[in-house]
Amino acid sequence: MQIRQLEYFVAAADYLNFTKTAKQFHISQTAITLQIKALEEEIGVSLFHRTNRRVSLTPAGRTFLEDAKAILNRTQDAMERAKRADTVFTGNLNIGFIKGFEKTNLSDLIADFHIQYPNINFSFTRENVAELYDGLLDNSLDIVFNLQYSTDNLENMDYVVIKNYPLYAVVPASHPLSHRSMIRRCELKGYPLVDIKRNDTLYGENATITKKFTEAGFLPKISYTSNDIETTILAVAAGFGYALLPGYVTDTLTLKEKVIPIPLEAEEEIMTITASWRKGDHNEALERFLLDAVYPAIENGRF
Repeated sequence: MQIRQLEYFVAAADYLNFTKTAKQFHISQTAITLQIKALEEEIGVSLFHRTNRRVSLTPAGRTFLEDAKAILNRTQDAMERAKRADTVFTGNLNIGFIKGFEKTNLSDLIADFHIQYPNINFSFTRENVAELYDGLLDNSLDIVFNLQYSTDNLENMDYVVIKNYPLYAVVPASHPLSHRSMIRRCELKGYPLVDIKRNDTLYGENATITKKFTEAGFLPKISYTSNDIETTILAVAAGFGYALLPGYVTDTLTLKEKVIPIPLEAEEEIMTITASWRKGDHNEALERFLLDAVYPAIENGRF
């Protein structure tokens, strides 16, 4: 089966006229007929009903038409990617991501982009909220996948929402609430919290978290503060208290036999991940990463 045969078939299916199809490709009608017949013989089915007066697609032809168009589209995309790669585009891209977000399909996204642009140099930074935004503003990072608590004081950044993840209370297996299938934040009152290090910065992290607990009627007693997700889960498993973690972490929990994730009840109990970058940044590697990786991943629900 040849790409050209598929092109002839798709055009003939659109025109339902072999003469017009032949004119489009500047070849004879006999050549079109022979190529279509060869395609039918290879597939083993008739694609067209032919009479003296009209041509129409068979049921098999209608089915094959969808796949043929998809094959041609994918072939065109592959050619475009190859052409871009053949330009030997070079550049540097410094990517930051919030601790725990490596548990998503982020690595697959980067891997596909790296295949497309093998000559872009990457660096990766795994950090907490404030350090990532600070890295954007001091030009040490080009793009960050970060938790967004507030849009205040982000006027120097552009961003796109990657996904809203549900929030879970992760409790020790021995916790009094571990049997629950759903829980309200207010029901956590009186239980110690395993917190993750956060800085009192302009990015709304402390203010938003404090507001959420205040609205629930209490401020938690913090039993332990960790610097990363893995230590947080270990502290929970050890019985230090509960932790509030987003779905991208709880979907791949370690120590599953020792900790239980319980979804928080209420639509607003979510954590928003965005991809953010500096306004006016003309790094072409960043522009290509956004256009060829980030936006398509959001559109196709890859996270």
